Amino acid sequence: MKIKKIVLYIFALTLFYSCNDFLNVKDESAINPAIWNNESSAELYINNIYDLCLPGFGGDKIVPDGSLNAISDETASMDSKLLLGTLEMGKVGTISALTYQSVRYINIAFDEMKTSKLTGDARKNILGQLFFFRAFQHWKMVELYGGVPYMKDVVDYTSSDAITNAPRNTTSECIALLKEDLDSAINNLPAVWTSDQYARVTRGAAAAFLGRILLFYASPEFNPSNDINRWKNAYEANLYARDLCTQDGYALMDISTPITDQWPVEKDFNKIFITKKSDGNPEVILVKPYLKALKYHGYENSVRPVEITNSKDRPSNCPSWDLVISFPMKDGTLPFNSSRKFIGNSDINKYYLDRDPRFYATVAYNGCYYPLEGNSSRRQWTYTGGEGTTSDLISLTGFYCRKYVNPDISGDERDKTYTDWIEIRYAEVLLNLAESAFEYQGDNSQVGYDCLIDIRKRAGIEPGIDGYYGLKSNPAFTPIEIVMNERRVELAFEGKRFFDLRRRNMFTNDLGTNIIKLNDWKKSGSGYTFTLTGITASNFDLIKNTLPLNTIYSYFKMNAKSTGPLVKAIAYRAVTTQADLQTTTTGNYNFFDIPEGIMTRSPAVKQTLGWPAGEFDPFK
Repeated sequence: MKIKKIVLYIFALTLFYSCNDFLNVKDESAINPAIWNNESSAELYINNIYDLCLPGFGGDKIVPDGSLNAISDETASMDSKLLLGTLEMGKVGTISALTYQSVRYINIAFDEMKTSKLTGDARKNILGQLFFFRAFQHWKMVELYGGVPYMKDVVDYTSSDAITNAPRNTTSECIALLKEDLDSAINNLPAVWTSDQYARVTRGAAAAFLGRILLFYASPEFNPSNDINRWKNAYEANLYARDLCTQDGYALMDISTPITDQWPVEKDFNKIFITKKSDGNPEVILVKPYLKALKYHGYENSVRPVEITNSKDRPSNCPSWDLVISFPMKDGTLPFNSSRKFIGNSDINKYYLDRDPRFYATVAYNGCYYPLEGNSSRRQWTYTGGEGTTSDLISLTGFYCRKYVNPDISGDERDKTYTDWIEIRYAEVLLNLAESAFEYQGDNSQVGYDCLIDIRKRAGIEPGIDGYYGLKSNPAFTPIEIVMNERRVELAFEGKRFFDLRRRNMFTNDLGTNIIKLNDWKKSGSGYTFTLTGITASNFDLIKNTLPLNTIYSYFKMNAKSTGPLVKAIAYRAVTTQADLQTTTTGNYNFFDIPEGIMTRSPAVKQTLGWPAGEFDPFK
């Protein structure tokens, strides 16, 4: 059964369930036990669990007025009330009857498997997937609220309450239960599946996910006292995940590519995202698959310039200037300072020269070659008057997002994109290990440096005389600053940055001398206008498409945007200590409030401290 058939089964089952309420059972005894005696029919049930649990392309939205990218510093958007500090209670609804419904379906399957006649690997494979997704769904809530009711038993459908009035487990209890489920998943899941079932979860995915959870739990958001034992647990879990994933065949994908006049570097970072696991991509660990003309999304249409899409909306994911300058130079040095100024070249207009090759695959900048719609020589212009659309539809920052964009997709397929969403990849495992290694072993951790060296070497950064790929050429930056910036550029637009900012308290606290807090920062410097200088527009039109890339800068002057939404200051509300939380009732975005509907149905569920009538301590 090929992955196409797996997705077809998901699609078919969705129709089947909606017509026959196959999963929406009021009486668990109504499920035909024979389903669980046959691996193929049991997998059909499991397939729907995948569809319910895995996020769509771009990741799960947390708040209604901003994507994961928009509520971070990756873009210049300031539309979300989360960043402005005005988010009302009840707007974060991840803890819901719908989330617990998926948990209920998982627990129903566990109950049915108690009497299943399946044995051996067939039985283990089913159980392993169930253990994984029970942890996956609960972690979605724990990372946002702290402890939640951790449901390991089936809740009676006829109950007046979706979670039978179960109280919240403490955060530490939830972490223990998550680890218990994921350890069981690791012990039951295979190292690999057959190639036609590549999208199923493996033991490596379970280990990597546990490593991610324990990294979060050790981070300042959850660990204000900096308990070193949490960092030790995170380090050991991520070391195990790295070694297990390596043993099972996961690795950084080779992204080598020829240098041409259009492509100035020998690495193409986007190969990772447009090459499916089924086509030999060894980096993909956990993935939500999409298939041409069968299961798709509209990413290509949402990020490409309006001159291509003819959209009535401004493109999304326009990179902020702050992200643009975060990419290292090609020698590995970091080209920004504590004032968020670009210091990588003598002239700010040369910002795009001699950069980390990942920059060119992530950011479409003024004058770059950006092949789209079958035009291999197409160039992207973002200077004033240079785009073929009205000013309210051009990039808000002067840059376009190039990450995930597949030039082979054109025409009607732009709104039917079949690029997979990679939820976990091997590079994240290395980054998780690097961060926990520096925290646990100290600034000189060789394990930490080795992980970053592997990532930078693959990226195409120069090794330098010492073979550290520029990592030790930044003495003003601490290793934690370096690793967090490395996460920023490597994982840009992968739905990780908001959570990194939040768990490290980077909205409210300086990470170090050079990476300072985001609160009070106005994004006026995160957008630039490019205006012609020394030449008329008509004369420039005659030569612009023949100009070498390394001369583009000489024709333009850059000015930071200073009006409009970019001048609003970030005011993320976070209470970072247990003592302060005890006296706070005005809101805390590090641990969100429980929606009123949940507490009305379940009086045993107490509101989170930091919010009105809060009683539950998320630090415990």
